[in-house]
Amino acid sequence: MSDSEIMSIKDTSKNNNYSNTIQQASSIIHVAMRGAQELTHLVAEVHSTINALPSPFNKHHQPSAKYAPFPYKIVSTAFSLLAKLSHILAPQSTEFNNPLAVRSQAAFNGVSGDKLEFWDSPLAIPLSLRGENGDFLDVASWATDPAKGYVIFLHGLCESDLDWQRGQHHQDFYHELAQSGYKVAWLRYNTGRAIHHNGEEFAQLLQDHFANQGKPIVLIGHSMGGLVMRSAMDWAEKQQHTWLSRISHAAYLGSPHLGAPLERLGNKANNLLNITPYTRPFMRLGNIRSRGIKDLRYARITEDNIVPHLPEHIEHLLIASLWKSELNYDVLGDGIVPMSSALAQDEQGDVLFAPKLNRVTFSDMSHLAMLSDERIYQQLRQWLKFDL
Repeated sequence: MSDSEIMSIKDTSKNNNYSNTIQQASSIIHVAMRGAQELTHLVAEVHSTINALPSPFNKHHQPSAKYAPFPYKIVSTAFSLLAKLSHILAPQSTEFNNPLAVRSQAAFNGVSGDKLEFWDSPLAIPLSLRGENGDFLDVASWATDPAKGYVIFLHGLCESDLDWQRGQHHQDFYHELAQSGYKVAWLRYNTGRAIHHNGEEFAQLLQDHFANQGKPIVLIGHSMGGLVMRSAMDWAEKQQHTWLSRISHAAYLGSPHLGAPLERLGNKANNLLNITPYTRPFMRLGNIRSRGIKDLRYARITEDNIVPHLPEHIEHLLIASLWKSELNYDVLGDGIVPMSSALAQDEQGDVLFAPKLNRVTFSDMSHLAMLSDERIYQQLRQWLKFDL
């Protein structure tokens, strides 16, 4: 290769990097301007309420920016125009290569992913299957490659597929699966969307590529990921998808099948702001939390909020843990999800039933530690009975 060709390649690479930087910056500016517009609206509501001087005990007065001073409208319009301008320069979807940036984007999606989708923000994460190190997966090719079976991992709220791959024990498990002939993938998705929306889209992805009879599929979900699995399986039954018959095993690691008390507590705290007209506008801040987070309040995984049954042909595994065994206290269980919720058991007994359902508990293991704890992967090996 000549020196001129090498220089040409370097110039092309430099230009591509510059273009990507501009597009990523435009994506961030777009969201920042939309956020600034929302904040302006909040301040305008507070100002409007103070000007109206309602009784502190007026239950019917609702905050409105309509009667706020005119400068608020000018500022809000300016932010709106800047958001539209930056959106023109931004790509349809923003992909980061830096692991820290990927995780930051995932966390942002978890908190405000529904708004990102509503704003048509390039920072909203599209649902996709990923390979090792977060690389895009050619699903059509991956799903038809010769294999003993397929294993798909689903992450939880504010997480990404990279969070699975950080732990050495997960890496060991993955390599054992691959060496034994199993194809492995990790789902990446916007955890701020409604759980049933992600479930329906995941179900359609599987139907598009696994509709025909073939090797078995194993689903392993952490936290919200387990609820997305249940939602997808329910949608598959309703739509008569054929991929469902290929699911042999489904594991749910710390999934809040009965809901998450932290979200219920957050909702009650936000409702306290409704006591007086002067704090009511600040409910907007509490409502920033995404639909995905709100769905965790009572584990809403279907649009009609009817709890679906577990498919009977599948081997189900529910895993729960106690963060501190010496506390012997299940209010927070693993620190986020109570053991009773992870095991789908209330005061009357089992809430979820299936002929092939197993429940396993661990102690001295936090919610996030489930992704990397050696005991989890030993349990999965034993349960799957794979020839590893």
